[in-house]
Amino acid sequence: MLFAPASPILANIFLARYLGVIFAGTLMLNLINPEHPYLGHNSSKEYVASVQDMLISLDEFLTPTEFRNLHKKLQVSKSNINEAQYLQAVCELTVCLYFAKNYQSTFIYEDKVNPPKDVDCSFRNDQTKYNIEVKCADFTVVEKVKNQDSFKVSALGRMDEYPDLITTLKDVFESSEQKLTPYKHLDNRMKDYLIGAHDKFSDENYENIVNVLWVCCDDVMDMTNWTSYLTGIKGLLTKASFHDTSTFNKVDMVVLSNLHHRHAKYQDKTNISNHWDMSSSFNIMFCNPGRKSNKENAIKNFYNIVPNFSKEVSNYSISGELDALKLSMYVNQELRSKGLHFFNG
Repeated sequence: MLFAPASPILANIFLARYLGVIFAGTLMLNLINPEHPYLGHNSSKEYVASVQDMLISLDEFLTPTEFRNLHKKLQVSKSNINEAQYLQAVCELTVCLYFAKNYQSTFIYEDKVNPPKDVDCSFRNDQTKYNIEVKCADFTVVEKVKNQDSFKVSALGRMDEYPDLITTLKDVFESSEQKLTPYKHLDNRMKDYLIGAHDKFSDENYENIVNVLWVCCDDVMDMTNWTSYLTGIKGLLTKASFHDTSTFNKVDMVVLSNLHHRHAKYQDKTNISNHWDMSSSFNIMFCNPGRKSNKENAIKNFYNIVPNFSKEVSNYSISGELDALKLSMYVNQELRSKGLHFFNG
């Protein structure tokens, strides 16, 4: 069901905070452009209601300035939005919303754990503090390849022979007047996320502080690709990592989540609902073997805090040569066969 016009309630929340007053439902000034691709005429009631719930839920944790910044992050007054920036913002806020609701007494928004730098949020559970930094890739370059009329090719992991193979295949395809387009590897982006998060986390190394990098991915094959950036050939969390692992050893854990997929052009994804509910997303976790200290109990606890399929995917039985496709095959053969749609399609 579509939502039109843009929500006056959503506008009221922002207006109330701009004026520094308590939210009042009788204010009916519309600050939102009805042409906003996510919050305007073509928005679903569920989606906009969830945004309203997010704003109200996070309100108590934010200063007036931080709340006003949400207006900018969501680009609510624009119709020609920067979609990549919008998706980064909503992925951050979806993660923050989950921990704010479940750990109200200890949740901190944009916690300055390494001043002046801050992480997106933190919370405490069982005497352990968890610092969360959220990243969401700009998939514009991937979308361009997807939309091309050509044969596409990609590889899981950083294969030394891959560039030469692509050159050879392109020659073969061109000789038959076909076009071959390789997908761009985003493993350097994953590297940058790890290093960037490392720089935001404090140098203090305690067993009761766990630093988490949360990376928001697209569809199931994209999540398989991001998994390979961590654990595939020359993966960043392997002994053969293509980059010096000491540059991100303050990162204790990495979470891959399909939150980008759940938000991006959500109106077209009929199998997906509860877009702003992180517990409805597909999450998988990885421990950084090069982390500064073990933190075993605190890390085990985080696996219980965040709904995830790490154990199920790890234990999924598959022939050795297809091991790199374990995540996508688990989703397609186990979840979808049971009518569980974490991804569209």
